[in-house]
Parts: sequence; C-alpha cells; structure tokens
Amino acid sequence: MKMETSEAFRQVHRYSNPAPILVFRHTKERRTGVDAHWHDDLEINFVSKGKVRFYVGGQEKEREAGRFCLICSGEVNSATPVFEKPDDVDTGITLLIQHDFLISVIPNYDNLTFADPQKEEEEKIAAYLLRIEELYEGQRDVSVSVNILGLVCQILSVLLDHCAIERSSVDVNYWKDSERQKIILDYIHSNYDQPLRQGELAEKFHFSREYFCRFFKRYTGQTFKEYLTGCRLTHAEQMLRSSIVEIAHCNGFPDEQSFIRAFKNQYKESPGKYRKALIER
Repeated sequence: MKMETSEAFRQVHRYSNPAPILVFRHTKERRTGVDAHWHDDLEINFVSKGKVRFYVGGQEKEREAGRFCLICSGEVNSATPVFEKPDDVDTGITLLIQHDFLISVIPNYDNLTFADPQKEEEEKIAAYLLRIEELYEGQRDVSVSVNILGLVCQILSVLLDHCAIERSSVDVNYWKDSERQKIILDYIHSNYDQPLRQGELAEKFHFSREYFCRFFKRYTGQTFKEYLTGCRLTHAEQMLRSSIVEIAHCNGFPDEQSFIRAFKNQYKESPGKYRKALIER
C-alpha cells in the first residue's frame, strides 16, 4: 500500500490491483494499536484471534475473535489490541473498499452510513471477507479479480439491505463532533514539533479543559499526551538515520533524554539499537 496525505492525518489509499480493494493481514503479535485517522473508503476489520478495542466516531466497540468492526467513510477511528496475558496475540484482516468504486455502484453512497449488522448478517459478511482474503494474491488472473468483485458486491448488498441509514437521520451532533475532532487531530499532526499543551488547545478550539480531555479520549482512546507522544514517535521513527539530538528537537521533545525515555517505553529498545537494527536489515 502507498499512502499520501492531503490533511495531515487523513489517509488517501492508492489502489493498484484490478479489484477496487485493499486487504491487509495482521498476522504478527502487536503491542501497539492504530492511531486515530480517517479516510473516504469503507473499512471492515475482522478479528480472527485475540481481542481489539476500536474507537469509531467517538464510540468504543470491543470485538473478539470471529467478529468484525465496520468503519464508514469519514469516521475518525483508532484501534487498540487488548492483551490479557503476556503471550496473547492479535491477528485479523482489514478490507478497504475504494470510495470511487462505492460511488459508481451506489450513486447516493455519500448520503448513507451503515449501522452495525446483526449476527446473521455479520456471519455472511465474514464469510465473504475470508474468501476475498484467500483470493487476494491471485489478482493477476482476470477471473480471480472478477470473483473478488462479485464477493465485494455481495458484502455491499448485505449492508444496503440490512444496515443502511440516511446520514441525515443520524443526530447532527455526531457529524459535528466528528468534524471538530478531525480539525483538532489535523492541527496536532501539523504542529507536533511545537510545544503543544492541552490547555492551550482546549482554549483554541473553544472547549473547557475538562471537556476537551473527555472529548479527546472518547475519539482516540488515548489521552492528549499519549496521542501527541505517539504522533511524535511515528515521525521520529522515520528519521532514525539522523542524529538522536536532531530527531528529538525536530519532533517536539524538549531534550534528548525525554525522547529516549518515551521511545524505549513504546518500542522496548533505545533509538540507537532500533537504528542499528534498521541499518543491518
């Protein structure tokens, strides 16, 4: 997958396969989740082993093995694996369906959203998704791509028949709050290298400090400090071939030691060792 950004934390996916989808397999143990983001595509996350806590549009949704989480176009979302034992493993599949394709087959798609399916519909969609995952690598064969396209249409048919809701029928505050959160996160991603403070952001976006704390945690599953640190570390990881001091400074950490402590806490080794491993690969 190649990813570009227009807004700082908006994902724009590039589809290079014949079928208008992307499939990601989560097959390794993961100790960190997926930070809050959004995109125009329709996303279905299937948990095959373990447990994952999703935050979608300000709502917490915990999913165990055999279940999936639906993320509609434009919804701010994040995910955190839930490990109850040291040897737990979180595995699953993510399916992305291209927005342009959705518009082409469902002309009023942008006026719709989807509710969580009932168990019977969820089982049907899961079966289609698993079959798509089996076929995904063979798309050089035109018949395989056509088969995948048929399965995608089956998923959309289930959603349209049983889960579709007019966006206008959803509480207007749901969309209003979602847009406010997008603006806040975009600001963080555009200014992560500056000395951002929670109280200043609350004031900037016309929140009380207390409400800002609750609002931010509800949409991201993280505190403001946790999210900002994760954002800085993501950028810092990409710069590890530079000097440690420069990396700390460029990513908003007040000094080298605070950066090293935060990096070791998240990645379980020092930046120097992490960089050495990257070079030796």
